[in-house]
Amino acid sequence: MTHYIWKNGNIELFHEAKTHVMTHALHYGSGVFEGIRAYELSNGTTAILGLKEHVSRLFDSANTIALNIPFSREEIEHAILHTVEINSFKSCYIRPLAYYGHPLTSGIRMIPAEDTPTDVIIACYPLGSYLPEGDVHVKISDMIRLHPQSTNVSAKICGHYVTCLQAMLQLKGTKYSEAILLDYEGNVAEGSSDNIFIVKDNIIVTPECGSILRGITRNIVITLLKDLGLQVIEKKIKPSELFDADEIFLTGTAVEIRGVTTIDDKIIGNMNRETTEGITQLVKNAYMRVCNGTDLNYRNLLTIIN
Repeated sequence: MTHYIWKNGNIELFHEAKTHVMTHALHYGSGVFEGIRAYELSNGTTAILGLKEHVSRLFDSANTIALNIPFSREEIEHAILHTVEINSFKSCYIRPLAYYGHPLTSGIRMIPAEDTPTDVIIACYPLGSYLPEGDVHVKISDMIRLHPQSTNVSAKICGHYVTCLQAMLQLKGTKYSEAILLDYEGNVAEGSSDNIFIVKDNIIVTPECGSILRGITRNIVITLLKDLGLQVIEKKIKPSELFDADEIFLTGTAVEIRGVTTIDDKIIGNMNRETTEGITQLVKNAYMRVCNGTDLNYRNLLTIIN
C-alpha cells in the first residue's frame, strides 16, 4: 500500500495528505494530471517509463487552464522519483496532480482569484491488470468525445474525465469492460482511458490527432510498429471499420496493450484472444521488452531510480 504522498515539496503520511472542501478543483474540475508507470527491470532495478514526456505533458496541460505549477519540470521529475523510492515500490502506478487549491478569499468563483494557490501532489500505488483478465468486450458508447472547439482535447484536465465516467457507468453490471467514444463527427476517437488501433491486412490504423488524447503510450507503440517494419496510418476511422478489422488493440499507461475480443458483441477477426500470433501480441511483446529494459534500443525511455 501507499505510505507517503509528496505534496507541495513535502512528504506527508498517506492519511494526513488532505485538501479543503472549498478547493477550487473540487468545485470546477480545475486540475491536470498524469498517469505514469514504474517497472521493475530485468536486473532488479526500478525505472519510470516516459518520465520526461509525462511531466512535459503535465505542464502543457496546466498551461491550457492558466495553472502555474510552482515547481520546475526537473523538480517534479525528481519528486516523482523520490516518491516511488520512499514508498519502496519496485513497480507501481504514479499519479501527479496539479490543481487550483483553496481560495484565500471568502468566496469561490469560476475564474480563480489571484490568491488561489496551486497545489501539487504525487501519489503512487501498486497496479495490477487495469482491464479484467481474459476476453475484453467493448461497447461503442452513445457519449461522444469532447468537441475540440470546447476544450483542448490533448490536455489531461480533470474535468474532461466526467464524460468518460458517464460512459463507463452505462456499462456497469454488463459484460463490457471498456467503452469506445466517437467524436463529434461520428468517427472513432478513443476508449475511456486508452487509445485504439485497428489492424487490417497487416496495416495498422489509428485515429488521427484532433479529437483524441495524444497518448504517450500511443506514441511509443507507433514507433515500435514502424521499427518492426509495419505500416501505421493515422486517419479518421468510421465505426464500420472496427467490425471489419482483423485485430483491434488498446494502448495506455494503465492498460499497457490489450487486444479486444468483441465490439458490440461482434467477434473481431480471428484474433479474438491474445495468442502468440498476430500483430497485437507482437507489439505487446515488444512493448514489454521496453518496459522491463531488455530492449536496449529504447533505454532512453526509461529513467532509473537510483
